[in-house]
Amino acid sequence: MKTITIKNKKISVLQKWMIFSLIVFSVNTSIAQFQNNEPLYIGDNGYVYIGSDNYYFGAGNGQTITSRTNATYGKLIFASAASTIGASDTHYLDGYASVLTTTPFIFPIGQSGVYAPARITPSSTTPIDAAYYRSSASTIGNTLDPTVSAISTIEYWNILGANSAVLSLTWRATSLLTNIVSSTSELIIVGYDGTKWVEIPSTVDATSILGGSSSLTSGSITSTGTVNLSTYTYFSLGAKGDSCASLIASSGNTKTWNGSWLPSVPTLADPVVINTAYSGGSFSCNSLVLNANVTLTNGQSIEIVNGVTGTGRIIMSSEASVVQRASGVSAPNIELTKKSRDVMRRFDYIYWGTPIAGNFLSQLSGAQAGTATLANAFDLRYKYVSGAGGGWQNLNAIETGKGYITRIKSQAPFTNATNTDYINLKFTGVANNGSISVPITNNLASPNGGTSHVLLANPYPSAIDAEKFLTDNTDIDGVLYIWTAGTVNNGTGQLYTQADYIAYTLAGSVAPNGIPAIFNGKIASGQGFKVKSLSNAGSVTFTNCMRLTSDNNQFYRLNPSNTIAAPRDRFKLNMTGSNAVFSQILVSYMPEATLGYDRMYDAGRNSVSTAQLYSVFEGDGRKLAINARPSFFVTDVVPLGVSKSDATNENFTISITEKEGIFNSGTVSVFLHDIQQGTYFDLSNGDYTFSTNTTSLQGRFEIVYQNGALANVEFDNAAVNANIKNQVLTIKATVAMTNVQIFDITGKKIYDSRIENATEFTAPFNNPQAVYIAKVKLDNGKIANIKLINEK
Repeated sequence: MKTITIKNKKISVLQKWMIFSLIVFSVNTSIAQFQNNEPLYIGDNGYVYIGSDNYYFGAGNGQTITSRTNATYGKLIFASAASTIGASDTHYLDGYASVLTTTPFIFPIGQSGVYAPARITPSSTTPIDAAYYRSSASTIGNTLDPTVSAISTIEYWNILGANSAVLSLTWRATSLLTNIVSSTSELIIVGYDGTKWVEIPSTVDATSILGGSSSLTSGSITSTGTVNLSTYTYFSLGAKGDSCASLIASSGNTKTWNGSWLPSVPTLADPVVINTAYSGGSFSCNSLVLNANVTLTNGQSIEIVNGVTGTGRIIMSSEASVVQRASGVSAPNIELTKKSRDVMRRFDYIYWGTPIAGNFLSQLSGAQAGTATLANAFDLRYKYVSGAGGGWQNLNAIETGKGYITRIKSQAPFTNATNTDYINLKFTGVANNGSISVPITNNLASPNGGTSHVLLANPYPSAIDAEKFLTDNTDIDGVLYIWTAGTVNNGTGQLYTQADYIAYTLAGSVAPNGIPAIFNGKIASGQGFKVKSLSNAGSVTFTNCMRLTSDNNQFYRLNPSNTIAAPRDRFKLNMTGSNAVFSQILVSYMPEATLGYDRMYDAGRNSVSTAQLYSVFEGDGRKLAINARPSFFVTDVVPLGVSKSDATNENFTISITEKEGIFNSGTVSVFLHDIQQGTYFDLSNGDYTFSTNTTSLQGRFEIVYQNGALANVEFDNAAVNANIKNQVLTIKATVAMTNVQIFDITGKKIYDSRIENATEFTAPFNNPQAVYIAKVKLDNGKIANIKLINEK
């Protein structure tokens, strides 16, 4: 057996199962043949270059190892055309690899009997090196940013480069994720910035780069953007913190604005004094004294750790932001001019909130009607009262944290139903700051009805993070509803025949009236929105931790430029009809969801449209606008329903849109099964049209992913009935059964039993209340997959 070592740029040991087309050492170029299953060691300052061939990991005891000495480590270099084959827990690169490409590359790295690949998508061909360390991330540093609550005690990656890249990290059963998170929704990538571990914005991959769906025992997670590798060199897996910025102590070094910054531009640690009018853009400071006014234009912000004093004010455009971090400190006087979307019409309603303290009611009369700059732009003002006997009532006071609506008056330029323009509303007063609690209630007699909804509003002069708001407030069901009128008010001043709310959860959003965009989960300043209360005497709390210095540009609008960086397995269905009918639903498959109703993921239908499409929650028949389901499996069935306001015969069209993940891969078809007609229609081939005069059409349509018309002999669900009652599993079949298996919603098998050709089967079922899947094998070779709900 031959051996060659590559050490200190000299060839001395080499064993490997593969043939390289070309191997280049740091001081030598040669063609070499590697023997089966033999080790390759690359010492300090040595390297092997793989130009355009596959690098094969063998099946024997051979290993590929490089030195790990700081700054002088050896490495296996891959060019853009190179790839690897056969990496596993017994064969991987134990040490450093390097890549020269801008296409995604999976580093075949590991240590101590663990294969732990990382995928890198570099922004340029500048080399990126990576190695895996089977050691606690705390060996690099144990200080955590507030955005991080825990880090892995098992593993970390060293990734080095002069450019930036999109990163994907992996985990496995031995990563013991349950030591730091209880679900993958809490998982994040963390990076070490030289002093502390901080959150790298990231999303769990629905389909792992290891294969299969991501779960707590195996999966991958990808950064939502490029990561600057000159800022971070060590990465690990971590748990989300409270995402509340640290209250940095004052440096005592005051920075002054007298037409320029003296002695230098301030940081969050520095007190700031503004002595002359300022319009120089965004800045940060520890405290602020306003001896003159500050002007902020759209997209600009001021971040302040502590209090604001002085006689000046901050004059803000609609999309400017002021963020304070400390509670219980003095807030600035502001003058914020909030602009509605550009396409408002006569009699349209706008949902507002107030970013200033106190009763803002008297200032509503200053609202200006767009380019005509006419004051008193509103003729009606309403609040929403929750609970029994509640509904829309005349507005007599404005409360912090509560929303209200105003109607646009019929005056220039809004003189008819087609003219469009915008509204400017100026808020003048002391900005809200600190924790703000709002009492909420529901209607006990109708917990899912309209009067169980509450109209709230962002109380700050900055955007807030919707995910943080929904996560922190457990007295609401985890859905945001944001009004946007896509059709014309009927002119009576009260009703829209077709209108809708944006519905947003962590699974995604649905938009009304065909707006082709995605709400990004950032609630703008001055924005009113609805939530559903789960409590008859609960509360919601807004905190400074939710405040953002950016993303303040979604007031009453969707952001067409917003995209999801990491595609998920999901799609939307649109239903359109005459009289401007439009109804949209989202079906999303994700490891965080279950087949039960998931707070912060599922969303009930909340619409005033005369015809509505919805998916049916099988637990209680609830109408869903967003249906979040566990990781995708091809036998899943999604029941649909259609409701109409009257019994006239109408034509409707159902189409699929915004396909992501597996549904955009060309490997999975989405069929609309018309049970009444007995047809399976592949929605990728076009739109499906039907007519009905029924006001409630439930049980006719369902979404499936297999064409039942092809008589697939593998599945026969109709032959089997199964249920769980009083902790007893009962299965009955029309033909003999030979085997039954039960799986939980994560895919874990919890029961497996052979059956001696019986058509009935019972067994104790002492498992938690949840949704399960029964896989029943029949004597004729067919299989039935039945969903079970153990309600105890």
